[in-house]
Amino acid sequence: MPFVGDVFGLSSVYDRQVLNVEQRNFINWPESAIYGYYGGGNNTISRLDFSNETVSSPGRNLPSARSRLTATSSSSYGYFGGGYVFPGIFICTITRLDFTNETVSDPGRNLPTERTQVSATSSSSYSYFSGGIFYSTITRLDFSNETVSNPGNNLPSARGGLTATSSSSYGYFGGGLEPPVNRISIITRLDFFNEIVSNPGKNFPSARNLLAATSSSSYGYFGGGYTPVSPLILSTITRLDFFNETVSDPGKNLPSARGQLAATSSSSYGYYGGGAIPGEISTITRLDFTTENVNNPGNNFPGTRSSFAALSGGQSIFRGSKTYGYFGGGSIPPFVSTIDRLDFPNETVSLPGKNLSVARSELAAVSSSNYGYFGGGSRGGAGNSSAIDRLDFSNETITTPTTKLPSEIERLAATSSSSYGYFGGGLLPPGNVRVSTIDRLDFSNETITTPTTKLFQAKERLAAVSSSSYGYFGGGATPTSVNTIDRLDFSNETVSTLTPKLSSARQGLAATSSSSYGYFGGGATLTSVNTIDRLDFSNETVSTPTPKLVSARQGLAATSSSSYGYFGGGNNPPLTRTNTIDRLDFSNETVSTPTPKLSSAKESLAAVSNSN
Repeated sequence: MPFVGDVFGLSSVYDRQVLNVEQRNFINWPESAIYGYYGGGNNTISRLDFSNETVSSPGRNLPSARSRLTATSSSSYGYFGGGYVFPGIFICTITRLDFTNETVSDPGRNLPTERTQVSATSSSSYSYFSGGIFYSTITRLDFSNETVSNPGNNLPSARGGLTATSSSSYGYFGGGLEPPVNRISIITRLDFFNEIVSNPGKNFPSARNLLAATSSSSYGYFGGGYTPVSPLILSTITRLDFFNETVSDPGKNLPSARGQLAATSSSSYGYYGGGAIPGEISTITRLDFTTENVNNPGNNFPGTRSSFAALSGGQSIFRGSKTYGYFGGGSIPPFVSTIDRLDFPNETVSLPGKNLSVARSELAAVSSSNYGYFGGGSRGGAGNSSAIDRLDFSNETITTPTTKLPSEIERLAATSSSSYGYFGGGLLPPGNVRVSTIDRLDFSNETITTPTTKLFQAKERLAAVSSSSYGYFGGGATPTSVNTIDRLDFSNETVSTLTPKLSSARQGLAATSSSSYGYFGGGATLTSVNTIDRLDFSNETVSTPTPKLVSARQGLAATSSSSYGYFGGGNNPPLTRTNTIDRLDFSNETVSTPTPKLSSAKESLAAVSNSN
């Protein structure tokens, strides 16, 4: 059986987003991806449109035919690295695909050595090209300047024909062949934070090589490949749970056995393309991340393909690599219009001097890929506000579009999909009437509409987060505090109430999310609490991790980078307002308090993060 190139389906997202881009990060999970790109086997690049699953040839191909290559991507570019050129020449070239215009070039930043059957994965800042025939080397590509280096932390052994995927915190390299003929089942983990490489001991049920990997925000899926024992060629899809690193075969497999395939993913589906059985095939097989059902939708490559690579990318439609968090408005007292900026890479806080149009508290905020939107709020004796202030992430200017919320409302919550922001619940004058209304902001044209769908209860002082598919509105006051969570389905805008609830009824809480979990922190029933409840997006269960906020408080706000959630400000009545920012580490769920604080102690503020 001939050696054939490694394949890799990027999950990026960060997630978010995913994800997500990413991710991370999201943003390695490709919430930000609208296309999958399959390159190599020859010099052709095929494009899969995630919105309608059509396959086309954009006509921008690799500079030369090559196979046994790998692929990865940043939020702006796809990179095809290494490979094999007939008749037996290994290459070190890294070819770049520009997502904005689909031009292809060789920027001259190549792998230090020629190698084939290499694999690749990426964090939000770096790509890691790992292994290859006769190699254990991990080579790092810096996305900021496209420099290439070998940091010195390598795979435990030389291996080719492996594949890779990633969560927001780790890259996972699975399977492969150690020279001369030893196929392995090992999964090796790369920690994106410190670049430490280890074997956690959670391996495939059987040895395999020349497989492909893709991922959702919660799981990595390793599909197909060759094994040294019967049946020799696999259809198996093996699942790696990113939360606890357990490995299993859930029984939802490829329709037919094949190796030498490639995989990519949107936020909802993984796509395994082509391969050999041993003759080449053109089939693209879809894995539904929600149900894990597998089928062949019927949109295939124009011709047969194998020995190629795949990545996810395209125009960003969700949060990319986040660099800043913005905390806007609030009450000191008096009410303020100040926007505090938290720089995620170094966790410093500054005042950019671009503030809300009017001072207000009890407002809510959402963000698109380009703008943050602060909506509603209370102006004290001047009444409530229906204004929406827009923060341009590119230059941090504030404008107030003509579009307003339909009513002057305070104490609302907001969340967003890739296309819309949703402002839900709140309190209306006169008479302080609580509402269940959800107002929708269309990011494409900044119009406001009010869908028929409403929250199940009229409530105020609630909090909201979102996964790639759903928005979740949790807690609040009806007037008594509640622990219910309402789920808004982004695909059809229906609302349902989850059976799991927050650990306690509370109002005045805040919420933020990683690509896998939503975190509802703080709030109060009779007294303020420091509890953090975790909502698992994959199965919608709720649990309460041991770590808590450093101080009990209500009226706080929360935002997130790809690696951390930040809970800022708040009040533990009667008069203990705080400027503290608590940091929740998504990788291990520990909570700490960085030195930087908000510019002033305040409560009832709102927060977003950008995607520059």
